[in-house]
Amino acid sequence: MIHWFETLRRLGFWFADLCQGGKVKGHQKQIAQILESPVDAKSKLEMSKNLNNLLNHATENTAFYKHYRGFSGLRDFPIINKNIILDRYGEFKSNKFLKSKLFKASSSGSTGIPFSIYQDKGKRARNTADVIYFSDVVGSRVGEKLVYIKLWDHTNRKSNWALFAQNIFPHNVTDSSPEAMQRLLEQLGNDNSNKSILGYPSFFEELCDYLDGRSETPKINNVSSIISIAEGLKESERKRMSHYFGAKAYERYSNQENGILAQQTPSSAGGYILNWASYHFEFLALESDEHVMEGELGRIVVTDLFNFAMPMIRYDTGDMGIYKKNENGLPSLATIYGRRMDAIFDTQGKIVSPFVFYQVLDYAKVKQFQFIQQGKKNYLFRLNGRSESVAEKEIARHFEPYLGADAHIDFEYVDEIPLLSSGKRKKIVNDYKSLP
Repeated sequence: MIHWFETLRRLGFWFADLCQGGKVKGHQKQIAQILESPVDAKSKLEMSKNLNNLLNHATENTAFYKHYRGFSGLRDFPIINKNIILDRYGEFKSNKFLKSKLFKASSSGSTGIPFSIYQDKGKRARNTADVIYFSDVVGSRVGEKLVYIKLWDHTNRKSNWALFAQNIFPHNVTDSSPEAMQRLLEQLGNDNSNKSILGYPSFFEELCDYLDGRSETPKINNVSSIISIAEGLKESERKRMSHYFGAKAYERYSNQENGILAQQTPSSAGGYILNWASYHFEFLALESDEHVMEGELGRIVVTDLFNFAMPMIRYDTGDMGIYKKNENGLPSLATIYGRRMDAIFDTQGKIVSPFVFYQVLDYAKVKQFQFIQQGKKNYLFRLNGRSESVAEKEIARHFEPYLGADAHIDFEYVDEIPLLSSGKRKKIVNDYKSLP
């Protein structure tokens, strides 16, 4: 009976889309065409057309971009960021959509600046198609239950009817007590429907820690995929989640103002498939607007090809990453370094990969950790644990090659590392300085 409901939901969704002109289905087909056959002439034509349509619309219909009419290419446009958009907010709005029904996409600002962007119906349909495509490619189909673990508050709470219609099982990331974990596992264990799990890695870590401490492993059936969002997914959490829930875990790179930018897939070999179907990507130097070479660390800059209500051309996401070239001609994302504002520098001013600091767990029995740069040569490990379970001298020696022989590492012990207002938990923090 449960699987019949899933089928009915899937058929109902596509029938409703058909009644509205089949827009989502059309977007989905184009996304698949471009991402699966990027060197095909049709794919190249579609990508070029999508970019030119956006640039022409922006220069004809927005106050900010009207100065770039007669452009010869994308590089004629300036790099923008959240501050520029907020300072000249009205100038980014298209005059063709001033009387249209628009949708507000907001970020909490927990890792920077509170920020909202308005999206038109076409952009919303494209985002829906992106979600369907990137979910399907890892085994999750429309109509299946989505176990969605994030911060559910008054700003994004869904009605019971919406949760039922979309087949969403919400779990608040703040509900991480042993009692809440037990209740969640019981609910999932009693549910035989096909399901996917989408959530924050920091919650996955707490959930796996709870499961590690149990004498019996609960039986969770029919999990088709596990997708992490918003934070980096440690390899240990990837393995533990797959062990306990019987499905592979993948990492998704997205933001609220745009949508799904990249995702790991079964064929991405540990990297991330960039969503060239819906965005144009650039990787620019950290201190200039020059494009970096393959393998070099760069700023991730995107052009959103489908938000015509509020065009975002060459938008600096605030994140850093390294790209690699594929045999298909489209670069993929090899590594995501996270936000520039939280970049860690060694004592000589060079950026250190944030992933090395997870190695502290090899020398410390702690529930949580946070690494903070407090000065040019001063660093702090904030640990949720007991000092006698931490090999402080060994940790300091281990990180010398990464930070410098003159690095000074302090240790602080706390009962809890608090969540941000978004429900995320920062592992890496720079209180000293950030890149321009």
